Amino acid sequence: MQLWTDYEGVTIDGVFPLKKLLMPEGRSAFYTTAGLTGEPTVLRLIECHFDEEEILARWRCVEALNHPNFLKFERFGQTELDGRPVVYAVLEKVDTNLAEVLDQGHLTVEDVAQLASSLVAALDVLHTHGFIHEHIKPRNIFALSNVVKLRSDCIREAPEGEEGRIAKQRDVRDLATVLLQALTQRKSVEGIPDSALPPPFGQIIRNGLDGTWGLENIKTALEHQFGSNQPAAQPTAPKSENAVPATTAVAEQKAPGTAGAAAKQSVRPEAQLPLPLLKEDRDAGSARATARKDTWDPKATQNDGQSLSLGSRRLGAGIVAILLLLSLWGLAHHRNKAQQAAVVSQPAAQSVEQTVASPAPKPVTADLPPASLPASAGSRADWRVITFTYNRRTDAEKKVSDLAHSHPELEPEVFTPSGHAPFLVSIGKSMDRDAAYALARHSRSLGLPRDTYAQNYSR
Repeated sequence: MQLWTDYEGVTIDGVFPLKKLLMPEGRSAFYTTAGLTGEPTVLRLIECHFDEEEILARWRCVEALNHPNFLKFERFGQTELDGRPVVYAVLEKVDTNLAEVLDQGHLTVEDVAQLASSLVAALDVLHTHGFIHEHIKPRNIFALSNVVKLRSDCIREAPEGEEGRIAKQRDVRDLATVLLQALTQRKSVEGIPDSALPPPFGQIIRNGLDGTWGLENIKTALEHQFGSNQPAAQPTAPKSENAVPATTAVAEQKAPGTAGAAAKQSVRPEAQLPLPLLKEDRDAGSARATARKDTWDPKATQNDGQSLSLGSRRLGAGIVAILLLLSLWGLAHHRNKAQQAAVVSQPAAQSVEQTVASPAPKPVTADLPPASLPASAGSRADWRVITFTYNRRTDAEKKVSDLAHSHPELEPEVFTPSGHAPFLVSIGKSMDRDAAYALARHSRSLGLPRDTYAQNYSR
């Protein structure tokens, strides 16, 4: 494939023009486009690495859950660019995101309560159905007609066992951080007195950050403080034409042991950057927050009259209604644990800059055809640990040289399963699944990108 900027002006699936590149990230990119109604919105494009069915299956599950606090899809599907398979998702148009609101000032206690209950409800549904989010931050949280929306195109299957429990707890920790930012415009509780965090948020934030509390504890604290008789948020957009019954969507996700699973292992959906929104493309009449000081003021934190508002409704997602929805969804969309694709993935890619003190060794390349190992290879399948993705071989080779200097024990090499772009920076060569997971965890502890992942390239 070419550079992402080269596709500006191309029309996806005969309907959606790629107008302006907003943000590239490896094999994924965001563009402005015109939605089905002609309104400006955002389209996400992902170059596939034999995983198009897994990505689409995840999105179908999101649609099947149809939760009011998920950012919805106008449409998603699969097409080709330059003969390469890609998947795309057109996201519903929103009014603003939380990061933009917090740039102007903190929220009222009532609005933080609405924010908290909405995010808890959304995360509860994800975790119950075997998914994790890993990208909970202000720029991925939106407001649409007084309803809080969590970005949903970036979810992935939760790992099994203890690793899955830890991943879900990270979601809770990130939720606590967002609530802290909403109240104080700060990311750390250091130096903030308990009196500055109104109840129950002092407990929620501190216990969420240290891992003491989970979603159920937070839900109980919110209900005790604010009550549970508030109306639940209602969907504000029609169900996407891609939506399918939950049982169908879940059934399409193959269990790891089924035939063909080695050919298409789930990988993270490459959603490491926050979703961009163009202010100039929004309706001129959209409500905007008034300018405020960026410094944290303990008195202002509890002064509702001087705080910003996400909407007039207090607890937009009422706990009783949410529990009812969850029980219905739980019956309809129960997932078997065997269907959870084991994936090694972490949020937010972080570049690692290495200082080269001596000439770099010649990069190792591993250009393998798609069928480098047969699917019957058993546990010794062609598992690879991927740390970086590039459209140009020279860029991948340079990164391999840098890694070879700083971490020669990782045996970095350029790997391309197709013989052409994308060029992946792989470490540890080919290995089995357990070794790949262990190496991915170890590499992150060394400072490599947190979205390093393992994938089986057997076909």
